[in-house]
Formats: sequence, structure tokens, C-alpha cells
Amino acid sequence: MSIETSALASYRARAYNTNVNDVTLLATDYLNHFNEALMLAELVVDMPDMLDDLNDWSPVSYEDHFRDSGIADRKLAIEAFGFSPDEYKAPFVATTKQLDREIQDLQTKFGDIDKLKKDEIRAVATQQCAIIRELIEQAGAIINGHVSDVTPQTFQSESTEDDRMFNQDDINAMFD
Repeated sequence: MSIETSALASYRARAYNTNVNDVTLLATDYLNHFNEALMLAELVVDMPDMLDDLNDWSPVSYEDHFRDSGIADRKLAIEAFGFSPDEYKAPFVATTKQLDREIQDLQTKFGDIDKLKKDEIRAVATQQCAIIRELIEQAGAIINGHVSDVTPQTFQSESTEDDRMFNQDDINAMFD
């Protein structure tokens, strides 16, 4: 048994009955970071003063999220992340990077909220929040070991066509 295989088995045993999935070695608690942004974005529609809170959101790495977290298994989540099998970790990282981009794109779209009509705000939020919600669900499926349930798709955003093609190709390659 190799050292890497031994470490994987050890982390899987340590993760059993914790907040860290004992197969993927990933934790759903990280998704709270994205759910917070989604909730704020949905609130902006009826409460534009929430925009400052949404704009305060910024990407945080998996490890940094857990360093700042209060959950009991935070140390295990950080350590185990390095041993997460690539079949889970690669699509998870790609999905969370896409989440970061989509949320930042929404922040940009809401940049001049005072110049937008309420129906325009609602349309932007509805479209972008649907994309964000789907990505959060995909990340959750990956964390729970259901990579085959994740359907790669092209997400519509204001990013450049090259960005969408590059990102989608990366995502597609993970499922081939």
C-alpha cells in the first residue's frame, strides 16, 4: 500500500460520521459561503440597501473558509481537502470557481442599481440566481459523491465568450 493510499484510507476513516464526506473528503459547510451570496442577491430585488452586503462578499478559498469557520471538524476539512480524490476534487474546484465568477458577475451587474428599474433588477437577479443555485446544487452533489449526477452545461453570464468556452471545456473534460 502506497503512502498516498494509506493517507486516503486514514482520512476516510477519520471523516466517518463527521461533517466531512468520508468518500470525497469534502464538506458541504463550504457551500454556506455561496448560499450567503445567493440569499443576499435575492434580497436585493426588494431591498436595494442589501447591495452593500452583497458587494462585501468576496471569494474565499476552501481552506480559508474552514480556517475562519467555527465548525468542530474544520481542521479535518482543511487537512482532508489535500487528499480528496481528483475525480471529486477537480469538478468541485471547477464548479466553485464558476460560482465565484457568477457571483462577481452579479455584483457587477448590480453596480449601478440606482439606474435600474425594479423589473430590470428582478430579471437580472432571477436569471443569475438560477445559475448560482444550480451551481451550488452541483457542488453539493459532488461533495456527496454523486459526480455522475452532475450535468455539465454552459452558463450564461456576462463573461467573455472565450471565458465561457474555456470554463465549459474544463468542466466537460472532467466528465469524459
